[in-house]
Amino acid sequence: MLESLKKQGQDLLTLESLPATAAVEISIVSCDPGKTENYHRLRTAMLPLLQTQEGFLAWRAFQSNDRPGVMLHILYWEDSGFCKQAGEKLQQSEVAKEFFALMKETLIFETFRRQPL
Repeated sequence: MLESLKKQGQDLLTLESLPATAAVEISIVSCDPGKTENYHRLRTAMLPLLQTQEGFLAWRAFQSNDRPGVMLHILYWEDSGFCKQAGEKLQQSEVAKEFFALMKETLIFETFRRQPL
């Protein structure tokens, strides 16, 4: 089941389908409100890079309704080790460097592991 989710992950990932080892990476960042169009363009270019990273499941992105330039990213990983590993690999990508450079401040960056209810 996990393999079929990975193939279709951006569209079909549900909380119930996450593996027990799942990790969720949450980041809230700010960028210059005048550069949000470029930010979204680069975010779109980042998705194919993330999809090649081992353990990546899906990415959800949101923009604040109330604070221009504030973005929320939720990334789903098979486990937190894959998240850290991908972060190190992505630092080598020119697209990622350009994307991260647009972030003027990281307000929150945390990785969480799934907990049973």
